[in-house]
Amino acid sequence: MPAASLEDTSYSQEGIMAQIWIAFGQGTGAVRVSQKAALALHTRYFAHIAVSGALDVWGAQAMQVLERIRTIGRVAALRATERGDSTISAADVEGAMLLVESESDTSYCPPKGG
Repeated sequence: MPAASLEDTSYSQEGIMAQIWIAFGQGTGAVRVSQKAALALHTRYFAHIAVSGALDVWGAQAMQVLERIRTIGRVAALRATERGDSTISAADVEGAMLLVESESDTSYCPPKGG
């Protein structure tokens, strides 16, 4: 049986989005994610995947991008728990995305507000 890494030689917008959701969940840990919070990731990143050139460089850049997505999950979970909530809201995710993207200051992240 070939290594799983050999399966990932052709990337799709949907496949990358799935990896983003998984990495986000790894960052959130056991904190529940509302459906609107999960969709906030899709709203922010799905179109960006296609227009940013991510499909062409995903094999080389995925680890760096996904680590930032995990960080977004950790920050969103922290925001919810600081508020005493057991569920991450869309506002938690949106705030976490802006913070991590700003601190990241890389081409991996969409332009602020975009």
